[in-house]
Amino acid sequence: MNHMIDRRSFAAMGLAGSAALIAGSGAQAAQPQAADGPALRTGKKTQVTMLLYPGTTVLDWVGPYEALHRVEGIEVVLAAKTTDLMKSDSGIMDYKANVRFDQIDRTDVLLVPGGAKGLMEASNDPVTMDWLRRMDSSSIYTVGICTGSLMLSHAGLLKGKRATTYWKFTGMLDQAGSTFVPERWVRDGKYWTSAGVSAGIDLTLALIADLYGAKRAMMAQLAIEYDPHPPFNAGSVRTAPQEVIKALGG
Repeated sequence: MNHMIDRRSFAAMGLAGSAALIAGSGAQAAQPQAADGPALRTGKKTQVTMLLYPGTTVLDWVGPYEALHRVEGIEVVLAAKTTDLMKSDSGIMDYKANVRFDQIDRTDVLLVPGGAKGLMEASNDPVTMDWLRRMDSSSIYTVGICTGSLMLSHAGLLKGKRATTYWKFTGMLDQAGSTFVPERWVRDGKYWTSAGVSAGIDLTLALIADLYGAKRAMMAQLAIEYDPHPPFNAGSVRTAPQEVIKALGG
């Protein structure tokens, strides 16, 4: 006999499942697993601050957010010039930050998502770029997701660094004094960069592992059931048919 799951039962199941996946078992599960992660150095939660601006590619920051907020010990902050509603690059989704730039002056991890026209406008906004550089000066890690790495390079932060970005704009990294690396994600010192959109999830799991150990990263991965098996082998210019690449302007 099938039974309906009411809202209360569903919520209880969700809370129980999340607690098991995130915290593990026992009081020690809440402690970071890494030997030298930021949480151990500060004795506080690891703060991840995501820079938001009008016209972001939403998955660039929502994908990492879904993995990060499930990790005990990580606090995610959404920061922007204002807390007004903004629209995504698709023009459909609305979102807003929960703190303004003037309300935050340091972070452990700074994450910059990509976009198109919105990213260019944000990259040429003195207030946004001054704040980005100040936050980077205090961060343990600075992350660029997709074309977000271009904002970091525009700020002069990736000069002389190995980095990656969305496949159409790899030449812009070289022009800014970086060395493009054709990988899903790249780390060079404190700077982490990812290829396009979905690659940000891969980078985030690697970042969690660096902060708290592989087990916690795998717990976050399972919590979002991130087990991609795409129907086509066309997720990279290295594997996509030429006719597909040309159709997208490559």
